[in-house]
Amino acid sequence: MYLVVSKWRAKPGKEDQFKQVRVTMREAMRSQPGVKMIEGFEAGDYSVAVHAYEDKMTYDRIVQDPNGPFSKALAQHGMEDVAEWLGSDKGETID
Repeated sequence: MYLVVSKWRAKPGKEDQFKQVRVTMREAMRSQPGVKMIEGFEAGDYSVAVHAYEDKMTYDRIVQDPNGPFSKALAQHGMEDVAEWLGSDKGETID
């Protein structure tokens, strides 16, 4: 399995919109074939999204492809209008 932990922060004044958009994004990504899990939580002044994919190839197809489902959902739901991506840690599970 391939895991990704991403951090996002709402843009000033966009906190309520970000809460709505992240729910919509989570549901859109959960519907993708090969997605095992997507959950989120708040950690101080930013939000954390934890993603699990079947493998790295599935992650690349969904997230890394500039024309893939994640990029399309970002644009469709305006995620980058309401939040900034702070970074991600990712890798294959070890056990």
